[in-house]
Amino acid sequence: MQSEAIRNDSGALRSPMSTGKQKRLLAVVTALLVACTGCASRRLESGYILSKIDSQYFLLSPDAATSQRDHQTIRIPGAQVDKVPVDCSIKGSWFSFGRSTGKQVDWEAETPSPSAWEASAGAIDMKEEWLSFQKALDGLQHKHRFASVNEFLNVKQRIATNLSAPMEDTLFYRYSYGPGGYVDMAPQMQLRIERDFFDPHSSSQTANNYQGTTITHYEVEGSIGSGTSLKFLGVEKKSIGSVAFDSSSSDAALATQFANTSRLRLFLQDLTVSGGAKTPAILIGGALAQDLDGPTQAIENDPGISCKTLPSWQIRCALFDGAVTVSPMLEVFINGKRTYIPIGTKLLFLLPQVTTSQRATLMRTLRLERSFQGRATRVQFPTDPEAISQLLLFGEDRISWSKALGDRKQ
Repeated sequence: MQSEAIRNDSGALRSPMSTGKQKRLLAVVTALLVACTGCASRRLESGYILSKIDSQYFLLSPDAATSQRDHQTIRIPGAQVDKVPVDCSIKGSWFSFGRSTGKQVDWEAETPSPSAWEASAGAIDMKEEWLSFQKALDGLQHKHRFASVNEFLNVKQRIATNLSAPMEDTLFYRYSYGPGGYVDMAPQMQLRIERDFFDPHSSSQTANNYQGTTITHYEVEGSIGSGTSLKFLGVEKKSIGSVAFDSSSSDAALATQFANTSRLRLFLQDLTVSGGAKTPAILIGGALAQDLDGPTQAIENDPGISCKTLPSWQIRCALFDGAVTVSPMLEVFINGKRTYIPIGTKLLFLLPQVTTSQRATLMRTLRLERSFQGRATRVQFPTDPEAISQLLLFGEDRISWSKALGDRKQ
């Protein structure tokens, strides 16, 4: 799957990783899998493994036991068909997909192994390769190559959760959170809109004319098959003293506005000042994931775009202008208690403040479980601050430690 030569950022060809280095990386991964699982048949019980390969951390998936030198294979149960369509496969240099050839006719995907991912660093834009692969999968769905929409969405989710990707990029493959500046909203999330209000008679927004803040909360509901929808939870209102302020806005009307959509994408506020202005957050919604492709490209190409310029697509759009921060929040469980954290939060940030004598107890009892194929599986990681500082959290994660050490950081 790996080519004989790889182009660097300038377009010139460079030699791929030396055979010796490839063998060393493969040996590292193999040793980790053997040490943590004993054999491939026990790999699922062990779940994910955080591993440092050279200078980079990788999150090895439960299917990493099937890794070859340059790829790992994922088998996904599919609906039985009388005849397998001829054109239901995708052949890519890094991501491939098609029907398996065994007695059980299931789907089979090939994705880069950790060693191949490490070898491609600085030469291949793996995110672009992934986006191209996703579009190819969408193309198979358009051709009705899957038995149902549920099967198609299950395939996409299974592949995304099985990637043995660099830790710093895992949120991109799970939630599209990364270079594009947006997040695909998913169940087990909340949408938090914090808006500040100032004296309407003043020409500036300063601490002297600040009047108060509203915080609007939405639950993201749905499933892989039905898609997502917004459920209005309520509005918190914080004012200065006892003086009431005009808090009128459209923030509380989003559930109604996006009632007929099933795919939601939030473009985060761009804090980079360009021409003295900031790019506000934008929420778009459509009936299908591919309905968002055209508007996404338009928004990426024009930072100053508004909802009024997107009418040619069958989507809903809300632009959050003004002194407002819109945050996607992930649902996690800390010592059994449900809470919501901003996307991008790392495990180290949630740990309680402990004394030097308590640190050993914290490290010994610290546990992280992550959903895989519908059940909680263990995430194994080195118990040192560097490793823990790399672990990005996902929705539905369950974090626990000895209750005698107290609650999380505040």
